[in-house]
Amino acid sequence: MIILGGLAGLLISGLLAFFILTPKYSSQAQLVVTLPQTETTNANDVNTNLQMINTYKDIITGDLVTKEVSEKLSSEYGLKMSTNDLKETIKVEQNQNSQMFSIIATSNSPRAAANISNMTAEIFKANAKDVLNVDRISIISQAVASSDPVFPNKKLTIAAGLLVGLMIGIFLAVALELLDRTVKESKTLTDEFGLTLLGNIPELTQKELNAKIRREPAPTITKREVPKKETDMTLDRRRRKRV
Repeated sequence: MIILGGLAGLLISGLLAFFILTPKYSSQAQLVVTLPQTETTNANDVNTNLQMINTYKDIITGDLVTKEVSEKLSSEYGLKMSTNDLKETIKVEQNQNSQMFSIIATSNSPRAAANISNMTAEIFKANAKDVLNVDRISIISQAVASSDPVFPNKKLTIAAGLLVGLMIGIFLAVALELLDRTVKESKTLTDEFGLTLLGNIPELTQKELNAKIRREPAPTITKREVPKKETDMTLDRRRRKRV
């Protein structure tokens, strides 16, 4: 039961990973916010700049940027996406205490993911300059299409399927063992039920049974001997019929 459970888990997870689940691809464009090159730049300016990145995140996923990105993607690439779809597709990540952040887009198509990320980065840069009067944002890395999907993780999915299958097999094996009320040993009859054991009848396997049949001699058929008196009477009757 445990082995069958593991094999079933492998089979189901393999089907999900390779044939059923739709692969998703991810691309990211990297941006950096630079400080103004002045002699009075200090640690407070750096902290203020880092805190402003949270504001940049809100602008990137806000209606102002996503609406314009949706229109540009439709006109330039023929990719029709609503603002809500873009908000679910776009994610902004920042390393701790870093002035660099990434705009990550995830899509069923690797080319679409790269186009969404690059378009969002360009439109955000333009809007940040107009809305926040910030012109220190630079795109340092354009998003490129990746041929490796980020979902599903095939190795992880198969390993999880194997683990779940084994756990289900163990659970079923234990449950069947606990629910099995049949008597398997003669000791159960004497100890639990207080019965007297009269004897045991061994069970022969098919191999033992065949060997036993080969050892026993086959019965022989002997010709029945007819008494002489009975033979003489039969001859007399045949003679009378002829006469």
